[in-house]
Amino acid sequence: MSVLNVIDLSKQYLVNINQNVLSYLFRNSKNKDTNLYAIKNINFNVNAGEAFAIIGRNGSGKSTLLQIIAGTLKPTTGSVKITGRVSALLELGSGFNPEFTGIENIYLSAAILGLSRADIELRLDDIISFAEIGDYIHKPVRTYSTGMLMRVAFAVAISVKPDILIIDEALSVGDILFQQKCHHRLKELLKQGVTLLVVTHDCSFVLSLCTRALWLHEGNQMFLGSASECVQRYLAAMTSLAGNKVKSLTNKQDLLDLNLNLESLNLKNINILGSSDIVITRAWIYNDLKEKSLGFQIGTWCTVQLEIKANKDLENVSGGCELRDRHGQVIFATGLRVANRAVAFLAINQFVYVRIRFQLNVSPGQYTLDLGCGAGNYDKSIGHRLINAVILEVLSSPDDEVVHGIVRLPYQIEVK
Repeated sequence: MSVLNVIDLSKQYLVNINQNVLSYLFRNSKNKDTNLYAIKNINFNVNAGEAFAIIGRNGSGKSTLLQIIAGTLKPTTGSVKITGRVSALLELGSGFNPEFTGIENIYLSAAILGLSRADIELRLDDIISFAEIGDYIHKPVRTYSTGMLMRVAFAVAISVKPDILIIDEALSVGDILFQQKCHHRLKELLKQGVTLLVVTHDCSFVLSLCTRALWLHEGNQMFLGSASECVQRYLAAMTSLAGNKVKSLTNKQDLLDLNLNLESLNLKNINILGSSDIVITRAWIYNDLKEKSLGFQIGTWCTVQLEIKANKDLENVSGGCELRDRHGQVIFATGLRVANRAVAFLAINQFVYVRIRFQLNVSPGQYTLDLGCGAGNYDKSIGHRLINAVILEVLSSPDDEVVHGIVRLPYQIEVK
C-alpha cells in the first residue's frame, strides 16, 4: 500500500540576473529575469514499510523535494499525498531553541511533532538514554556540538513512533559508534512497519538499507528504480566527472615480529563477548613504518597483530578481525580459519601470535575494528571477541584517487 505519492511536483524560483532590488521592482526590457527550477516534474510513490532513498549531487534538488514533502515548503505545481504520522529530521536543530536545555527542547520538539506532555514524559527516559550526552542534557543547546545536537534530534524524531520517518543527511554527522547505533535502530523501525524516506550522499547507506531510490540531477528525475541499479548509474556518472586515474599499488612484506617494541592497544573497558578459555591478551595496530597508528592514508597498509592465550588445551585455534563502516556493515573480515591456517593445537598457558595486514582501499572516513579469536570446529567452537576495539580513520589528500562507493577495487581501464 502506498503511503506517499508525489505527483508532477515542481518548485520554481524567479531569479533576477541584475541582482538589483530597484531594477527588479521597476523592470524594463534591459533587465533579464529567468525562471529557475529547483525540481521539475517529479513523480514517485513510497510503499508502507519501505526504505526509499533520494540521491544526487549538491544542488540537485534533494533537500527542496524533502522540504515540500515534509510540509515546510510549498510547491509551484503538483501535489504530495501522505497517509499517516510524519516525523522529519531535516536541518539539524531546526525547531530547537538555543537558549533552552536539551530536556526543554525535547518537550518542545516532541510537542511540535504532535505528542502530549503525558506522552513525552512516558518516553523522556528512553530519549535521554538513546541520545547518550550525559549531563549536557541539562545544559543550553547552544553549548552542544553538531554531533550532540544530532543525537538529541534523532532520539526525539524516532520517539514519536511515526508512520513515515524523513531524514535529510542528518546521520552524516556525529561519531561512528552513534551512527552504527542509529543504523541499527532504523532497521528495527523498518521491521515494525515504519516507512523511511532519506536524502543522502552515502551510497553504502542506500545499498545496505534501501530497496528503491531516486536519482536527481539539476532538479530533473534521472532514474527511479531498485537501489542497486540507481546507485550504479549515479556512481558511473560521477566517476566520469571525477576523471579517475589508475595508481600502482605496492605490496611490501615483512616477517612477523614477536618482540614488537611498540605500545599495545588499551583493551580495558571494551565490550567483550565469548569464552575465557581463549583470550586476546594484547593487540597492536601499526603502519608500514612500524609506528602505532589509528590514522591511515587511503591506499596504505594497516597491520593488526594479536597475542592469543589458551587457558586450557585447545584445537583448531584461530584469530582474526572485522572492519565495519559507520552503519555497522562489514567491509572486510578475515582470520586464520578463513585462510585455512588454523593452529592445530595450543596447550594450556601457551600463546600464539597472529598478524593480519590489509590495504585500506576504502572511502575516507571512520571505521571500527573488531578483534577476535576462537578454537574448535564449526559445530562445536568457542570464541572471544573484542567489540569496537578501536576506531580507524582513513584519510585522503587532493592527489588521491577518488573513491566512489564503499571500496576501491583493483581495476584496469582501457580505451580504443
